[in-house]
Amino acid sequence: MNELDDTLGRLATASVHVGLANIDDAVLAGLALRRSQIPASTIGLAAIAALTVGMASATLPSAPAEAASITPFGAPPALAPSTLLGSSR
Repeated sequence: MNELDDTLGRLATASVHVGLANIDDAVLAGLALRRSQIPASTIGLAAIAALTVGMASATLPSAPAEAASITPFGAPPALAPSTLLGSSR
């Protein structure tokens, strides 16, 4: 355990790597480059597809939801230990 404390102590006092100083600018520049390469029609088409799927899923009928059994092994709740102990009173 002392080795871990020593290692974390050295990491806390170590200077920041030079490559990490400019990482924010590099990441944001990469994102801007990718955004400029995607045509606006692709984004519009994706938005229309998302709206269509959302509206279709809201209007099409689906099967009613059924709750799962709350008992872990499928035993009926009437046989739960709490009900068996309480019925003897």
